[in-house]
Amino acid sequence: MSTNPAIHHDLFWLICDDEIGRGMSRVVYRSSVLKDFVIKVEDCAGKFQNVIEWETWKRVEGTEFEKWFAPCKWISPNGSVLVQQRTHHTDNYPARMPVFLADFKRANYGLIGKQIVCHDYGTNLLFERGMSKRMQKVEWWDD
Repeated sequence: MSTNPAIHHDLFWLICDDEIGRGMSRVVYRSSVLKDFVIKVEDCAGKFQNVIEWETWKRVEGTEFEKWFAPCKWISPNGSVLVQQRTHHTDNYPARMPVFLADFKRANYGLIGKQIVCHDYGTNLLFERGMSKRMQKVEWWDD
């Protein structure tokens, strides 16, 4: 494997396109190669939001609850890069959402098909509340 930084730089910008989002520990890029996906890059040590999203997805994948989460497709060996299915903007946010979801900032949710999903679930309440059919009334907010 090459240790030449120029090759790593070129490879990054081959896969990643414009920055489309930024959070407390990650930067999200559109992908010019993987058109239906986003690339989440986490270079802030100790947050592990990519790993949490990956592990959450692996637990809900194949269950009736997966419909609430944007699917994760790949993760790098150290968890610093995550590839997730891209969602699309919506103006219609439901009044009730599952109790295991959190952080109801509108920018954390989008559509896949006609289903609203969470695409930023690096923090969620699945471990605390489990896979429950219970719904909660939510208050959506913006930045």
